[in-house]
Amino acid sequence: MALLKRLKNLIDSTKNQSAETPTAVPVGAAADGGRRSFEGKPGMSLEEKRERITRLTLREHELFLLLLEGYTLRESAEKLTVKYSTANTHMSGMYKKLGVKTRAELIINYRFAAGAEADIP
Repeated sequence: MALLKRLKNLIDSTKNQSAETPTAVPVGAAADGGRRSFEGKPGMSLEEKRERITRLTLREHELFLLLLEGYTLRESAEKLTVKYSTANTHMSGMYKKLGVKTRAELIINYRFAAGAEADIP
């Protein structure tokens, strides 16, 4: 839960910055200034994100929703009544299908796309 609160604070602090305020560009940023580290592929639309979410299996989707709520992987495994290693396998498949590498990237990229996705199996 603390991870989610830290991410919310980070997001809120970036919203408060004005457009003129220079911000640090992450390592690996595109030459045109596009940010790749937390925004996924440049130009990835909400529809494309939702389409990627539909590719998840039922268990991957359940884990996806728990991780977005801020649960740790161990807590998520307990809620799903599976072993930690099984949850880790589901998470690896989910990350691959969604094109993310970290939980922070998952939350930042998909927090809004998941809003209307509660009924996707």
